[in-house]
Amino acid sequence: MTIAGCRRFGRTEFKEIFSLYQYRSLQDDSGVTVEVIGFGLAGACVALRLQERGVRVRVVDDGLAGSTLVAAGLVNPVAGRNFEPSSRVQDAWDEAEAFYCDLDVTLWHPLPIKRLWRDEKDRAKFERKREIVSPWIESVDEEGVTWNQGGWLETARFLTIARERFCKNGGIISRAQDEMDQRIWCTGSAGLIRGEFGEVGHRCAKGEILTVKICDWNEKRILTKNGWLIPLGGDLYRVGATYDWDGLETGPSDDGRARVEKILRGFTQRDFEVMDHVAGVRPIIHRSEAVILFQEEKGWMLNGLGSKGVIYAPSVARDLVEKVISEAELSG
Repeated sequence: MTIAGCRRFGRTEFKEIFSLYQYRSLQDDSGVTVEVIGFGLAGACVALRLQERGVRVRVVDDGLAGSTLVAAGLVNPVAGRNFEPSSRVQDAWDEAEAFYCDLDVTLWHPLPIKRLWRDEKDRAKFERKREIVSPWIESVDEEGVTWNQGGWLETARFLTIARERFCKNGGIISRAQDEMDQRIWCTGSAGLIRGEFGEVGHRCAKGEILTVKICDWNEKRILTKNGWLIPLGGDLYRVGATYDWDGLETGPSDDGRARVEKILRGFTQRDFEVMDHVAGVRPIIHRSEAVILFQEEKGWMLNGLGSKGVIYAPSVARDLVEKVISEAELSG
């Protein structure tokens, strides 16, 4: 099986791969149905974007939702050790906020992010990048830099609400595939590991997260350093996350818990109680960029959203759907 077209996602750039296809509308009056495989973050966004454009959609989903169910949902405009702003972050941020708040305004939690210095070299690195990241600087002090944008999404509740909206709008969810006019695969790390579209240069990573109770701390900011800490309210915080590139077995581990507790100790020395411990496998492709593939025999694949999926999924899904509707189309 050959890949008819493949490129890394760009807002308006797709490799032209439709020359062999006759054009037929995907709009509702055509009788065409699109089948979306998977209903995690990517699949939910694609299915809802299709419905927004009046396309009939059928979802095939096992209800497991992969890493989305356990993801922290962190949105950070300047992530990583090298103070690199995320690509197109402002446009993606605005669209993501509007998309999630349209579903339920309580899903989206904007909060300031305090990036603590790791050491003096870390601060010196920031000073070299200061001009580049200046649009996101709220303040700088001896502890670190505070970004003026940040937040998190309740990912598990997002899936519940997205499923309700999808079904309310006439969408069908099944556990079995059917003969469809068009198919879009959004199967995350499981699909990459299974090789559904062949070798695409993936490098999935297992991550583990703790939910902890820290009484009377009252930290209201998201903190980042060698990991991150998100305040959930009511003395509860989520802390993470590990990156394991080799051991992708499912489920939390004692080693993972110890490593996350070490991350927590980088933020506070207060006593804590572990309330929950979860693990998931991130779908990561080379350079951590979302990838769209097309194969004539299988259809489309959207994958590789990784740890930045919350901020990029709505815009990536919209651009894919627009391209499929406007240029795609299916042989009659």
